[in-house]
Amino acid sequence: MDAALRQAWTDVVTADDYEQHMATIGQAQAAADLTRQLLERASLAPGQSVTIAGAGTGQMFDFLDGAIFRPYDLKFTDLNPMFLERLRVRLEKLGLAAQLLLDDFEQSQLTPGTDLLLATLLLEHIDWRQGVATIGRVRPGAVGLILQENPAGMTSAITPGRRIPLSIARASETAHPTLVVRRDLIDAMSAQGYCHHDTISRPVADDKYLIALLFVMSASISA
Repeated sequence: MDAALRQAWTDVVTADDYEQHMATIGQAQAAADLTRQLLERASLAPGQSVTIAGAGTGQMFDFLDGAIFRPYDLKFTDLNPMFLERLRVRLEKLGLAAQLLLDDFEQSQLTPGTDLLLATLLLEHIDWRQGVATIGRVRPGAVGLILQENPAGMTSAITPGRRIPLSIARASETAHPTLVVRRDLIDAMSAQGYCHHDTISRPVADDKYLIALLFVMSASISA
C-alpha cells in the first residue's frame, strides 16, 4: 500500500469527515444499495459466512436495513481501529453479532472459508492487483466488488474543484487513490478462477457511477 494512502486512512482522515463527504456525494447511499443487491444476488443460505473487507465505519447501515445481514456469520475488517470502533457501536445498536478484525488487505490475516467477500471502494486505495491476489488466496465462494467510474476526461478519484472536508483535503495533498479499470479487474479475477456473474450500477454526484461486480468461483475450481 502506498505510504501516503496508508497514513491518510490511519492518521489523517477522520470518521466524521469521511461520512460527511460520502453522504454529500451520494456514494454512501449508492454503495449501501449496491451492497444490498450483491447480497441478494449471491443467494446465500442462512448460516453461511459474509466477510466485508475495508468496512470502514459501517456507514452503509445508515442507508440499509441491517436485518438483511442477520442470517449470516459476519466478519468485518479495516485498517483503521477508530473506524472499526465506530462500526462496533453501529453493530451493537442494530443487534448484529460480528467479528471485527484489524487487517491490511494486501497482507491479510483472513483465512479461507468465507462464502461471500464484499469490498466497497477498497481496491482504489491499495495495490489492487495485490488485493486480487489476496482474494485468490482466501478463495471465497463469491466476491462482490464496488468500484468508482468517472466521466471521460476525469482521472482523479476526488472531483477537481469539489469542496471537501478538511481532513480529506489534507490527505489528498499527498494521497492519490487509483481508479481500477473494470475490464482489467474482470481479467485479473478470471486469472484467479472467478467468473464475472453480474453487474449493477448507480449514478452518484459529478456524473460518476458506482459499479458493483459479482464474481463466482469457476465450477472447475470449486469442484
